[in-house]
Amino acid sequence: MAVSKKARIALAVVGVLALGGIVAYNVTRDSRSRVQVQIQKVERRDLVSLVSASGEVKPKRYVNIAANVSGRITELKIKEGDAVKHGQVLARIDSTRFAADTRQSVAGVQAQRAELERAKADVEVARLAFERTRKVHEQKLVSDQVYDQSDAELKMKAANVDSMKRRIDQLEAALESSRDNLEKTVVVSPMAGVVTNLQKEEGEMVIGAQSFQPTVIMTVADLSVMEVEILVDETDIRNVKLGQKAEVRVDALEGVKINGDVTEIGSSAIPRGQTTSTAPTASTTSNQAKDFKVTVTLKDPPSTLRPGLNATADITTDRRQSVVAVPIQAVVVRELNKQGKVVDPGAVQASDGEPNAPVARQKGDEKDGVFVISKGQAAFKPVKTGIVGETEIEILEGLAEGDEIVTGSYKTLRTLKDQAKVKLEKKKEKA
Repeated sequence: MAVSKKARIALAVVGVLALGGIVAYNVTRDSRSRVQVQIQKVERRDLVSLVSASGEVKPKRYVNIAANVSGRITELKIKEGDAVKHGQVLARIDSTRFAADTRQSVAGVQAQRAELERAKADVEVARLAFERTRKVHEQKLVSDQVYDQSDAELKMKAANVDSMKRRIDQLEAALESSRDNLEKTVVVSPMAGVVTNLQKEEGEMVIGAQSFQPTVIMTVADLSVMEVEILVDETDIRNVKLGQKAEVRVDALEGVKINGDVTEIGSSAIPRGQTTSTAPTASTTSNQAKDFKVTVTLKDPPSTLRPGLNATADITTDRRQSVVAVPIQAVVVRELNKQGKVVDPGAVQASDGEPNAPVARQKGDEKDGVFVISKGQAAFKPVKTGIVGETEIEILEGLAEGDEIVTGSYKTLRTLKDQAKVKLEKKKEKA
Protein backbone atom coordinates (compact mmCIF):
# COMPACT_ATOMS: atom_id res chain seq x y z
CA MET A 1 0.00 0.00 0.00
CA ALA A 2 1.54 3.26 -1.06
CA VAL A 3 1.99 6.05 1.50
CA SER A 4 0.81 9.43 0.43
CA LYS A 5 3.10 12.42 0.26
CA LYS A 6 1.27 14.16 3.12
CA ALA A 7 1.68 11.10 5.34
CA ARG A 8 5.42 10.99 4.68
CA ILE A 9 5.76 14.63 5.56
CA ALA A 10 3.78 14.10 8.76
CA LEU A 11 5.96 11.16 9.77
CA ALA A 12 9.11 13.20 9.08
CA VAL A 13 7.83 16.06 11.26
CA VAL A 14 6.98 13.64 14.07
CA GLY A 15 10.47 12.10 13.83
CA VAL A 16 12.18 15.49 13.95
CA LEU A 17 10.09 16.52 16.97
CA ALA A 18 10.84 13.22 18.74
CA LEU A 19 14.57 13.57 18.04
CA GLY A 20 14.50 17.18 19.23
CA GLY A 21 12.72 16.10 22.40
CA ILE A 22 15.33 13.43 23.10
CA VAL A 23 18.15 15.90 22.51
CA ALA A 24 16.47 18.53 24.69
CA TYR A 25 15.91 15.96 27.43
CA ASN A 26 19.53 14.86 27.34
CA VAL A 27 20.72 18.45 27.36
CA THR A 28 18.47 19.29 30.30
CA ARG A 29 19.50 16.17 32.21
CA ASP A 30 23.19 16.91 31.55
CA SER A 31 22.68 20.50 32.65
CA ARG A 32 20.97 19.40 35.85
CA SER A 33 23.72 16.89 36.62
CA ARG A 34 26.42 19.57 36.39
CA VAL A 35 27.61 21.26 39.58
CA GLN A 36 27.21 25.02 39.72
CA VAL A 37 30.52 26.70 40.54
CA GLN A 38 32.18 30.08 40.59
CA ILE A 39 35.16 30.39 38.25
CA GLN A 40 38.11 32.76 38.07
CA LYS A 41 41.28 33.03 36.00
CA VAL A 42 44.62 32.78 37.75
CA GLU A 43 46.44 36.13 37.76
CA ARG A 44 49.67 37.62 39.02
CA ARG A 45 49.36 39.94 42.00
CA ASP A 46 51.40 41.74 44.63
CA LEU A 47 50.96 40.03 48.00
CA VAL A 48 51.62 41.28 51.51
CA SER A 49 51.60 38.77 54.38
CA LEU A 50 50.42 40.25 57.68
CA VAL A 51 50.25 39.02 61.27
CA SER A 52 47.63 40.91 63.23
CA ALA A 53 47.37 40.99 67.02
CA SER A 54 45.88 43.18 69.70
CA GLY A 55 47.51 44.67 72.75
CA GLU A 56 48.05 47.78 74.82
CA VAL A 57 49.97 51.04 74.44
CA LYS A 58 52.79 51.46 76.96
CA PRO A 59 55.69 53.86 77.43
CA LYS A 60 59.06 52.23 76.76
CA ARG A 61 60.46 53.62 80.03
CA TYR A 62 58.31 53.89 83.09
CA VAL A 63 58.64 53.23 86.81
CA ASN A 64 56.10 52.43 89.50
CA ILE A 65 57.08 54.54 92.49
CA ALA A 66 56.28 52.65 95.70
CA ALA A 67 56.61 53.67 99.33
CA ASN A 68 59.97 52.79 100.91
CA VAL A 69 58.63 53.18 104.46
CA SER A 70 55.20 52.69 106.01
CA GLY A 71 53.16 55.61 107.23
CA ARG A 72 50.63 58.26 106.25
CA ILE A 73 51.11 60.56 103.27
CA THR A 74 51.37 64.03 104.78
CA GLU A 75 52.06 65.95 101.59
CA LEU A 76 51.47 65.26 97.89
CA LYS A 77 53.25 67.82 95.75
CA ILE A 78 52.08 66.72 92.28
CA LYS A 79 48.93 65.68 90.44
CA GLU A 80 48.31 63.25 87.61
CA GLY A 81 49.54 64.56 84.27
CA ASP A 82 52.28 66.76 85.76
CA ALA A 83 55.74 66.72 84.20
CA VAL A 84 58.47 66.00 86.75
CA LYS A 85 62.26 66.16 86.80
CA HIS A 86 64.80 63.66 88.03
CA GLY A 87 65.19 64.02 91.81
CA GLN A 88 62.10 66.21 92.20
CA VAL A 89 60.21 65.81 95.50
CA LEU A 90 56.86 64.16 94.78
CA ALA A 91 55.44 63.38 98.23
CA ARG A 92 56.25 63.19 101.93
CA ILE A 93 55.36 60.45 104.41
CA ASP A 94 54.91 61.07 108.16
CA SER A 95 58.46 61.19 109.55
CA THR A 96 57.74 61.59 113.30
CA ARG A 97 58.73 58.04 114.28
CA PHE A 98 61.77 57.97 112.00
CA ALA A 99 63.00 61.36 113.24
CA ALA A 100 62.71 60.11 116.83
CA ASP A 101 64.62 56.92 115.96
CA THR A 102 67.35 59.05 114.38
CA ARG A 103 67.68 61.29 117.47
CA GLN A 104 67.80 58.23 119.69
CA SER A 105 70.51 56.66 117.55
CA VAL A 106 72.55 59.89 117.63
CA ALA A 107 72.30 60.03 121.41
CA GLY A 108 73.29 56.38 121.69
CA VAL A 109 76.40 56.89 119.57
CA GLN A 110 77.41 59.98 121.54
CA ALA A 111 76.95 58.22 124.88
CA GLN A 112 78.98 55.23 123.74
CA ARG A 113 81.79 57.46 122.49
CA ALA A 114 81.93 59.12 125.93
CA GLU A 115 82.15 55.68 127.51
CA LEU A 116 84.94 54.82 125.11
CA GLU A 117 86.96 57.85 126.18
CA ARG A 118 86.56 56.84 129.84
CA ALA A 119 87.58 53.28 129.01
CA LYS A 120 90.66 54.57 127.19
CA ALA A 121 91.57 56.53 130.33
CA ASP A 122 91.14 53.39 132.42
CA VAL A 123 93.49 51.56 130.07
CA GLU A 124 96.10 54.27 130.51
CA VAL A 125 95.82 54.05 134.31
CA ALA A 126 96.08 50.25 134.16
CA ARG A 127 99.12 50.50 131.88
CA LEU A 128 100.95 52.84 134.28
CA ALA A 129 100.09 50.57 137.19
CA PHE A 130 101.37 47.54 135.32
CA GLU A 131 104.67 49.31 134.49
CA ARG A 132 105.24 50.09 138.17
CA THR A 133 104.37 46.55 139.20
CA ARG A 134 106.69 45.14 136.55
CA LYS A 135 109.64 47.18 137.82
CA VAL A 136 109.17 46.23 141.44
CA HIS A 137 108.57 42.61 140.40
CA GLU A 138 111.94 42.62 138.67
CA GLN A 139 113.42 43.74 142.02
CA LYS A 140 111.65 40.81 143.70
CA LEU A 141 109.64 43.24 145.87
CA VAL A 142 106.18 41.89 144.82
CA SER A 143 104.99 38.37 144.27
CA ASP A 144 104.29 36.77 140.93
CA GLN A 145 100.58 36.78 141.79
CA VAL A 146 100.48 40.57 142.13
CA TYR A 147 102.33 40.91 138.80
CA ASP A 148 99.92 38.55 137.05
CA GLN A 149 96.89 40.39 138.43
CA SER A 150 98.23 43.74 137.15
CA ASP A 151 98.91 42.24 133.72
CA ALA A 152 95.41 40.74 133.56
CA GLU A 153 93.87 44.07 134.63
CA LEU A 154 95.61 45.87 131.75
CA LYS A 155 94.50 43.28 129.19
CA MET A 156 90.89 43.42 130.47
CA LYS A 157 90.79 47.21 130.19
CA ALA A 158 92.22 47.04 126.64
CA ALA A 159 89.67 44.38 125.65
CA ASN A 160 86.89 46.59 127.01
CA VAL A 161 88.06 49.41 124.71
CA ASP A 162 87.95 47.09 121.68
CA SER A 163 84.44 45.95 122.66
CA MET A 164 83.25 49.56 122.95
CA LYS A 165 84.67 50.38 119.51
CA ARG A 166 82.70 47.51 117.98
CA ARG A 167 79.61 48.62 119.88
CA ILE A 168 80.04 52.13 118.44
CA ASP A 169 80.27 50.61 114.95
CA GLN A 170 76.94 48.86 115.57
CA LEU A 171 75.29 52.03 116.86
CA GLU A 172 76.63 54.05 113.91
CA ALA A 173 75.19 51.45 111.50
CA ALA A 174 71.84 51.72 113.27
CA LEU A 175 72.12 55.52 112.99
CA GLU A 176 72.74 55.25 109.24
CA SER A 177 69.68 53.00 108.93
CA SER A 178 67.55 55.47 110.90
CA ARG A 179 68.76 58.38 108.77
CA ASP A 180 68.08 56.33 105.62
CA ASN A 181 64.52 55.62 106.74
CA LEU A 182 64.09 59.30 107.57
CA GLU A 183 65.30 60.26 104.07
CA LYS A 184 62.94 57.72 102.54
CA THR A 185 59.95 59.56 103.97
CA VAL A 186 60.65 62.04 101.16
CA VAL A 187 59.52 60.45 97.85
CA VAL A 188 61.53 61.70 94.85
CA SER A 189 61.29 60.95 91.15
CA PRO A 190 63.96 58.52 89.86
CA MET A 191 63.58 59.84 86.29
CA ALA A 192 62.25 62.71 84.25
CA GLY A 193 58.81 62.13 82.79
CA VAL A 194 55.09 62.54 83.31
CA VAL A 195 52.93 61.28 86.17
CA THR A 196 50.65 58.93 84.24
CA ASN A 197 48.91 57.28 87.18
CA LEU A 198 48.37 58.64 90.71
CA GLN A 199 47.01 55.84 92.90
CA LYS A 200 47.14 57.43 96.37
CA GLU A 201 45.94 60.69 97.87
CA GLU A 202 47.22 62.88 100.69
CA GLY A 203 46.25 61.42 104.07
CA GLU A 204 46.19 57.78 102.93
CA MET A 205 48.28 55.07 104.59
CA VAL A 206 51.01 53.28 102.61
CA ILE A 207 53.01 50.11 103.27
CA GLY A 208 56.76 50.29 102.84
CA ALA A 209 59.27 48.17 100.95
CA GLN A 210 59.88 45.99 104.04
CA SER A 211 56.72 44.08 103.07
CA PHE A 212 56.35 41.75 100.09
CA GLN A 213 53.86 44.12 98.43
CA PRO A 214 54.79 47.76 99.00
CA THR A 215 52.16 50.34 98.13
CA VAL A 216 52.52 51.90 94.68
CA ILE A 217 51.86 55.61 95.01
CA MET A 218 52.22 56.69 91.39
CA THR A 219 53.70 55.88 87.98
CA VAL A 220 56.14 58.17 86.17
CA ALA A 221 56.73 57.49 82.47
CA ASP A 222 58.80 58.89 79.63
CA LEU A 223 56.18 59.53 76.94
CA SER A 224 58.70 60.47 74.28
CA VAL A 225 59.15 56.79 73.31
CA MET A 226 55.96 54.70 73.15
CA GLU A 227 55.43 51.05 72.28
CA VAL A 228 52.66 48.52 71.91
CA GLU A 229 52.77 45.15 73.63
CA ILE A 230 50.73 42.62 71.66
CA LEU A 231 50.05 38.90 72.09
CA VAL A 232 50.74 36.94 68.88
CA ASP A 233 49.18 33.50 68.36
CA GLU A 234 51.61 30.59 68.62
CA THR A 235 50.84 29.57 65.02
CA ASP A 236 51.98 32.98 63.72
CA ILE A 237 55.00 33.67 65.90
CA ARG A 238 57.37 31.74 63.59
CA ASN A 239 56.79 34.39 60.91
CA VAL A 240 57.57 37.36 63.18
CA LYS A 241 61.17 38.67 63.14
CA LEU A 242 62.98 41.57 64.79
CA GLY A 243 63.00 44.72 62.68
CA GLN A 244 59.83 43.94 60.71
CA LYS A 245 57.59 46.91 59.93
CA ALA A 246 54.22 47.26 61.60
CA GLU A 247 51.19 49.51 61.27
CA VAL A 248 49.36 50.26 64.51
CA ARG A 249 45.75 51.36 64.90
CA VAL A 250 44.56 52.71 68.24
CA ASP A 251 40.87 52.26 69.07
CA ALA A 252 40.60 55.68 70.71
CA LEU A 253 42.24 57.49 67.76
CA GLU A 254 39.92 56.74 64.87
CA GLY A 255 41.56 56.91 61.46
CA VAL A 256 45.07 57.35 62.88
CA LYS A 257 47.73 54.86 61.74
CA ILE A 258 51.13 54.82 63.44
CA ASN A 259 54.21 53.17 61.97
CA GLY A 260 56.52 51.06 64.11
CA ASP A 261 59.14 48.30 64.21
CA VAL A 262 59.23 44.96 66.01
CA THR A 263 61.87 45.44 68.74
CA GLU A 264 61.22 42.54 71.13
CA ILE A 265 59.90 38.98 70.76
CA GLY A 266 59.11 36.92 73.84
CA SER A 267 60.79 33.55 74.18
CA SER A 268 58.23 32.00 76.56
CA ALA A 269 54.67 31.06 75.70
CA ILE A 270 51.86 32.66 77.69
CA PRO A 271 48.67 30.60 78.20
CA ARG A 272 45.81 32.48 76.59
CA GLY A 273 43.81 34.44 79.13
CA GLN A 274 46.73 34.90 81.52
CA THR A 275 48.79 38.05 81.92
CA THR A 276 52.50 38.18 81.18
CA SER A 277 53.22 38.26 84.90
CA THR A 278 51.27 35.11 85.64
CA ALA A 279 53.39 32.00 86.09
CA PRO A 280 52.07 29.15 83.93
CA THR A 281 51.10 25.96 85.69
CA ALA A 282 50.87 22.40 84.41
CA SER A 283 47.12 22.30 84.94
CA THR A 284 46.50 25.34 82.76
CA THR A 285 48.96 24.84 79.92
CA SER A 286 48.66 21.21 78.76
CA ASN A 287 46.30 21.69 75.80
CA GLN A 288 45.59 25.39 76.15
CA ALA A 289 46.14 27.86 73.31
CA LYS A 290 49.18 30.04 73.86
CA ASP A 291 50.48 33.42 72.75
CA PHE A 292 53.85 35.15 72.65
CA LYS A 293 54.48 38.74 73.72
CA VAL A 294 55.78 40.96 70.93
CA THR A 295 56.79 44.60 71.38
CA VAL A 296 56.38 47.16 68.60
CA THR A 297 58.18 50.47 69.15
CA LEU A 298 56.26 53.37 67.58
CA LYS A 299 57.72 56.04 65.31
CA ASP A 300 56.55 59.63 65.84
CA PRO A 301 53.60 58.81 68.15
CA PRO A 302 50.95 61.56 68.22
CA SER A 303 50.71 63.78 71.27
CA THR A 304 47.20 62.44 71.93
CA LEU A 305 48.50 58.89 72.47
CA ARG A 306 48.15 57.75 76.08
CA PRO A 307 49.39 54.67 77.96
CA GLY A 308 46.81 51.93 78.47
CA LEU A 309 44.91 52.48 75.21
CA ASN A 310 43.86 49.39 73.25
CA ALA A 311 45.64 48.95 69.93
CA THR A 312 45.95 46.52 67.02
CA ALA A 313 49.22 45.98 65.16
CA ASP A 314 49.54 44.61 61.62
CA ILE A 315 53.09 43.27 61.21
CA THR A 316 54.35 42.87 57.65
CA THR A 317 56.08 39.47 57.71
CA ASP A 318 56.65 39.13 53.95
CA ARG A 319 56.06 40.95 50.68
CA ARG A 320 56.04 39.48 47.14
CA GLN A 321 55.54 41.23 43.80
CA SER A 322 53.87 39.86 40.68
CA VAL A 323 53.38 36.31 41.91
CA VAL A 324 50.80 33.73 40.83
CA ALA A 325 47.99 33.98 43.37
CA VAL A 326 44.48 32.61 43.90
CA PRO A 327 41.73 33.31 46.43
CA ILE A 328 42.41 31.54 49.73
CA GLN A 329 39.09 29.66 49.62
CA ALA A 330 40.04 28.11 46.27
CA VAL A 331 42.76 25.99 47.92
CA VAL A 332 41.23 22.82 49.36
CA VAL A 333 42.56 19.61 50.87
CA ARG A 334 41.95 16.25 49.19
CA GLU A 335 43.15 12.77 50.03
CA LEU A 336 45.11 10.85 47.38
CA ASN A 337 45.20 7.05 47.46
CA LYS A 338 48.28 4.92 46.73
CA GLN A 339 47.54 5.12 43.01
CA GLY A 340 47.54 8.92 43.18
CA LYS A 341 43.82 9.23 42.54
CA VAL A 342 41.63 11.67 44.43
CA VAL A 343 39.41 10.07 47.07
CA ASP A 344 35.78 11.21 47.01
CA PRO A 345 35.32 13.45 50.10
CA GLY A 346 31.83 12.04 50.57
CA ALA A 347 33.22 8.51 50.75
CA VAL A 348 35.86 9.62 53.25
CA GLN A 349 33.23 11.10 55.55
CA ALA A 350 31.05 8.02 55.24
CA SER A 351 33.87 5.57 56.04
CA ASP A 352 35.19 7.70 58.90
CA GLY A 353 31.70 7.77 60.37
CA GLU A 354 31.44 3.95 60.51
CA PRO A 355 32.82 2.88 63.90
CA ASN A 356 32.01 -0.80 63.30
CA ALA A 357 33.60 -1.12 59.88
CA PRO A 358 35.08 -4.65 59.48
CA VAL A 359 38.32 -3.34 57.97
CA ALA A 360 39.80 0.03 58.80
CA ARG A 361 40.27 2.21 55.73
CA GLN A 362 43.87 2.98 54.92
CA LYS A 363 44.24 6.71 54.65
CA GLY A 364 46.25 8.21 51.85
CA ASP A 365 48.25 11.41 51.67
CA GLU A 366 46.42 14.71 52.07
CA LYS A 367 47.39 17.37 49.54
CA ASP A 368 46.61 21.04 49.07
CA GLY A 369 45.21 21.74 45.65
CA VAL A 370 42.73 23.58 43.44
CA PHE A 371 40.12 22.50 40.91
CA VAL A 372 41.17 23.47 37.39
CA ILE A 373 38.48 23.83 34.72
CA SER A 374 39.05 21.94 31.47
CA LYS A 375 36.36 21.06 28.88
CA GLY A 376 33.55 21.62 31.34
CA GLN A 377 35.11 19.47 34.06
CA ALA A 378 36.79 20.32 37.35
CA ALA A 379 40.03 18.40 37.85
CA PHE A 380 41.82 18.47 41.21
CA LYS A 381 45.43 19.59 40.86
CA PRO A 382 47.89 19.56 43.78
CA VAL A 383 49.75 22.83 44.34
CA LYS A 384 52.56 24.17 46.49
CA THR A 385 51.60 27.32 48.35
CA GLY A 386 53.65 30.28 49.56
CA ILE A 387 52.78 33.33 51.61
CA VAL A 388 49.21 34.21 52.55
CA GLY A 389 47.87 37.68 51.86
CA GLU A 390 44.69 39.25 53.17
CA THR A 391 42.38 37.37 50.77
CA GLU A 392 44.75 35.51 48.43
CA ILE A 393 47.50 32.93 48.66
CA GLU A 394 50.66 32.54 46.60
CA ILE A 395 51.00 29.47 44.37
CA LEU A 396 54.61 28.37 43.94
CA GLU A 397 53.99 25.25 41.87
CA GLY A 398 51.06 23.64 40.06
CA LEU A 399 49.34 26.57 38.32
CA ALA A 400 50.10 28.99 35.54
CA GLU A 401 48.82 32.45 34.83
CA GLY A 402 45.54 32.28 32.88
CA ASP A 403 44.37 28.89 34.22
CA GLU A 404 40.69 28.78 35.09
CA ILE A 405 39.98 27.48 38.58
CA VAL A 406 36.95 26.95 40.84
CA THR A 407 36.74 29.64 43.52
CA GLY A 408 33.38 28.87 45.08
CA SER A 409 31.07 28.49 46.62
CA TYR A 410 32.63 27.26 49.87
CA LYS A 411 29.85 24.70 50.29
CA THR A 412 30.45 23.41 46.76
CA LEU A 413 34.23 23.23 47.13
CA ARG A 414 33.88 21.22 50.32
CA THR A 415 32.20 18.30 48.49
CA LEU A 416 33.31 18.81 44.86
CA LYS A 417 34.53 15.58 43.25
CA ASP A 418 37.48 15.20 40.92
CA GLN A 419 36.48 15.28 37.23
CA ALA A 420 32.99 16.51 38.13
CA LYS A 421 31.06 18.23 35.33
CA VAL A 422 30.47 21.86 36.21
CA LYS A 423 28.64 24.90 34.97
CA LEU A 424 29.06 28.57 35.76
CA GLU A 425 26.89 29.81 38.61
CA LYS A 426 24.67 32.68 37.57
CA LYS A 427 25.30 35.89 39.43
CA LYS A 428 22.32 37.07 41.46
CA GLU A 429 20.98 40.39 40.28
CA LYS A 430 20.97 43.09 42.91
CA ALA A 431 17.51 44.23 43.94
